[in-house]
Amino acid sequence: MEKERVLCFEFKKMHHIIIRTIHERLAACGFDEVTVLHGHILGYLYHNSDRDIYPRDIVKEYEIGKSSVTNVLQLMEEKGYLTRTPDKKDGRLKKIRLTKKGEEIHLQTIAVIDQLHKDMECGITKEEREVFFSIVNKMRQNAAKQKIEKEE
Repeated sequence: MEKERVLCFEFKKMHHIIIRTIHERLAACGFDEVTVLHGHILGYLYHNSDRDIYPRDIVKEYEIGKSSVTNVLQLMEEKGYLTRTPDKKDGRLKKIRLTKKGEEIHLQTIAVIDQLHKDMECGITKEEREVFFSIVNKMRQNAAKQKIEKEE
């Protein structure tokens, strides 16, 4: 007897397929050194370029440890994607800024990912998209309820 497919596991498998495909496409374009977290940080810096960003902002945004953020930012600085400069008011704090190279990498990466989205959504109707998002929203709400119930 075949076991019924479970939505959560299907989402997990699809997530792995998408991530693997993104890495393959980026590698084909010469961006094999761009990790998923690097990409998220590049995007965060790009979209928040109008304000001062510090490592603590990255820690908060992505809910990862301070030492992990320090290591990732160090590597990204070595690759020329960003700069870390002491804050004028508090030299212990380091402001993070995207470099021109980091901005270019971000924009090229987004172009690859946007094309992947188009390719993967090919043949999916507007109605099918609406059903998909409705299901995802219900699952997200159900997951949030489970989290709340556990905390009580």
